Amino acid sequence: MSPTRIFLTSGILSRACTRGFWSLFFLRLVTEVQLEPFQLVLLGTVMELSILLFEIPTGIVADLYSRKWSVAISFVVVGAAYVLSANADVYWLLVLSQIMVGFGSTFVTGAETAWITDELGSAEEAEPLILRRAGYQLWSAVAGIIVFAGLAALTSLSLTLSVIGVIYAAWGFVLMAVMPENNFVRSAGEGWRGFLRMLQGGWSQSYQVRPLRILVIAVFMGGLAKEAIDRLDVQRLVDVGLPDDIDEVLVIGALVAAHSLIGAGMLAVAKRRARGSSVVPAMSMLLVGVAVGILLLAHMEVLALAGLGLILQGGFFLTTIPLVTTWANTFASSENRATVHSFVGQAEAFGEILGGIALGALAQFTTVPTAMTVSAGLFLLAAGIASTARNHWAGA
Repeated sequence: MSPTRIFLTSGILSRACTRGFWSLFFLRLVTEVQLEPFQLVLLGTVMELSILLFEIPTGIVADLYSRKWSVAISFVVVGAAYVLSANADVYWLLVLSQIMVGFGSTFVTGAETAWITDELGSAEEAEPLILRRAGYQLWSAVAGIIVFAGLAALTSLSLTLSVIGVIYAAWGFVLMAVMPENNFVRSAGEGWRGFLRMLQGGWSQSYQVRPLRILVIAVFMGGLAKEAIDRLDVQRLVDVGLPDDIDEVLVIGALVAAHSLIGAGMLAVAKRRARGSSVVPAMSMLLVGVAVGILLLAHMEVLALAGLGLILQGGFFLTTIPLVTTWANTFASSENRATVHSFVGQAEAFGEILGGIALGALAQFTTVPTAMTVSAGLFLLAAGIASTARNHWAGA
């Protein structure tokens, strides 16, 4: 398989599995395991803490040793964690599964983008492919949610989640066999000196290059806001009231599929217009859209309107993901590219840890809508910060 085909296929399969998994997993936690709001958010905080701890080391491993093997290992570890998540009812096992998801996911952060950029030869050649893949991923998310929600309605949540995990891990083994790595110069002999050199290079770029620094701060602010939404959106819909005459799995699946469709439409526009410095206003507008959707979800007591809020905030946020990737890729040098992407991922994880604990406690001791309102305010702040990068883009 060609690098382009592998990159596209991997993105399509991973997004179909992850979107199907997370929407059904949180439905299981709310309806079957019956966790409290703070317990739900704490699971995410633990996962993000593991990401924070491992993001930089695994990014450096990808830059020093092998991006191919870093990506393949990620699929295997995360797939195994999905299977554990699907079958655990004891809280400490659920915590362990989230640690595994966080650890495994750090191996792919930046490594996949760095791999395809090197295989194609430059960031300029990779950018259209990254946006193209993001469009395919949004459509595959819709397909994945429909297929897996249907399977869950016919069987059970645990069985469906286990199937997703097996598929995800199996793809990792496929990558071990078919993924080429022709343009990467391995530096494994440098040991800790190489690790320290790579760490310094990634930090220097993320701090000294003004647009990268602004991106890191905006992503951090978004991370502060994001965890409460990711972990409490299903709880909020359950509180508003799901219909009694339709399987709740199908209702949640339809809503999550809808926000992926919205994201696909917006990304189609972004691919035509968000090039170079125009990424900045696009990112800012999308973050404002996320905030508006969150406010609808938080304060509408009619399921249709709360569901519309979920659709809007999810669709807008999904569209920001490839823009963050292309923004970081534009200013990262080849030798530190995976590490720079890891710094961006670390900023989000650090924000989610702090915000998850604070907003989770706020939801537990006040209300879920109160925590979501604070989250919307933080997304608006992130939009304002991101908008300042355009003045510094050309001179970076």
